[in-house]
Amino acid sequence: MRKEITWRQLKGLHQLYVGKQTTIKLMTNVFVKNILYKRLNILQHKDGNLNIIVKNDGFDVYFQEHLLDQYNYYAEFFENAGIEISAKRTYSQDILETLILIYKNRKTLRKNLSTPHIFSSNFFKDKDSKFLDSKPRLKDDILTILGVEKFPRESPKDQQYRLVVDCIDPKYILLCENMDFLKDPFEFRKNRIELWYLGGNNTKKLYNVPVDKIRFPMYYVCDWDFHGLDIYSRIRKILTEKNKSITLIIPSNPLLKPIKSGKHDSKWKEGLLSKLDVDAFTETEIELIEELIEKNKWIEEQTISPIPLIVKVGG
Repeated sequence: MRKEITWRQLKGLHQLYVGKQTTIKLMTNVFVKNILYKRLNILQHKDGNLNIIVKNDGFDVYFQEHLLDQYNYYAEFFENAGIEISAKRTYSQDILETLILIYKNRKTLRKNLSTPHIFSSNFFKDKDSKFLDSKPRLKDDILTILGVEKFPRESPKDQQYRLVVDCIDPKYILLCENMDFLKDPFEFRKNRIELWYLGGNNTKKLYNVPVDKIRFPMYYVCDWDFHGLDIYSRIRKILTEKNKSITLIIPSNPLLKPIKSGKHDSKWKEGLLSKLDVDAFTETEIELIEELIEKNKWIEEQTISPIPLIVKVGG
């Protein structure tokens, strides 16, 4: 789904595609108004009623080529999850992908369910912990997906879950420090990359992953700051004990950010290589870490494009 439109607009456009009319509210979206209406001229106001939108020649072809597959994908998800396929849900692509991620890992999450504030912080990191408090329909849909009536009052001390975005014929495993990549898995699946997320700092759950589940070369993408690299060194140690290896994704043409940027709170420490485990890193990785320490910078995981680097290394 185009990031410029929400499920409500996609539902309205599908309504036109199947031969129905829709309301003027569709025009409040910038993409619909500026591209579909003004530039492509495949939408128009109904004669005699400016509050109704109808389609012009070329609309069906455009919708079929650019939006139909995505509409069917999300509509199927709503149906499978037991959620009403309604335009009342003004969900963005990011929220839809988050819901799908929750749905695919619902059994694991249900066993280790946290409070709504902690759940919100984990799955909607760009929002605050009270995000779900102001989104009752979204909160109810999450509870429906999880198959529970409400969130528990108390949070488990240790969230022992491993989120996985499967692909039919994987060739690689990419372990992510943050779950952002898991919300947009299409290109990863095309390149046969299975995505794993452990819950950030909670690396101990790897001890409980059977060795036969680590059947493919494993890669790790993370924030290049003290916390991200420290987590990687611990993951590497656990996998070494399992006689498995992992490759740290080294960003090409990295975007260096000031250590004090936004809500970033991971600072470099005094001491050799910021007191990181030197043996966990290659010479090339150490050179980049030393540069970051010297300049007091860091690299955000979301600015790294791991797919070409995995394909290049993996062959």
